[in-house]
Amino acid sequence: MSLLRRPLYQRSEGADEDRWRLAFDTEASRLFVEHEKKRGDFRGAGYAIETDEIELAEFLEQPSQGREQLVKLLETLFTDDRDVSRPAAA
Repeated sequence: MSLLRRPLYQRSEGADEDRWRLAFDTEASRLFVEHEKKRGDFRGAGYAIETDEIELAEFLEQPSQGREQLVKLLETLFTDDRDVSRPAAA
């Protein structure tokens, strides 16, 4: 599986860290949000790292700063100096 990733948002609170990335699986042609959680192990064993995959529609339904960053990124894909939906003037 080949993944293309683009960072969306990162949050750190002490030893805990969360990262959200827009991810595209090139083999499955699947677009999703990847959430990586690093949590300190208070028993002294180091860090635990957990990664979840969140479907795009589900992620967009949940208000968060990561969601706002994704919306901004998606808006850039559709921004253009000309409106291509209108036919050209003859």
